[in-house]
Amino acid sequence: MLYSVSNTYKDGYVEDFISTNPNIDQDNIIGSIVFSFKYQVESTLRPGIVNLLGKKYITPGWIPCHPNTELSDIKWIPKISKQEQVKEIDTWRFKSSSGDGEYVTKRNGFKFTCNCPGVWRAKDRECKHIKEVKKNLDL
Repeated sequence: MLYSVSNTYKDGYVEDFISTNPNIDQDNIIGSIVFSFKYQVESTLRPGIVNLLGKKYITPGWIPCHPNTELSDIKWIPKISKQEQVKEIDTWRFKSSSGDGEYVTKRNGFKFTCNCPGVWRAKDRECKHIKEVKKNLDL
């Protein structure tokens, strides 16, 4: 566990640092503030720790960190992409040309899906239904 430490010395000097030891036992300290510390990382990807040339970094972002940092010392704040922020779901229904069935095409933000078999046949995974919807939406 990491701690944020702020020591005030007799000569008025103030020192702030991150430590794994919350104990303060120096005679020349007149005041000390200690609290638990976590790095806060806002990212679409979960954070990780990388050792590189004797130093530790939190990725993504390559944030330099304390040498004893562990994943439990990192608070991950998931960053929502613009595509995920749009939660508007639109639905279109198409009658099957080969039978009595019905195919449903949906748009969730910028992602299109369809339950017809043509989706799996198309190299770009866009069936004729998705293409028709995109054409009508001028996308």
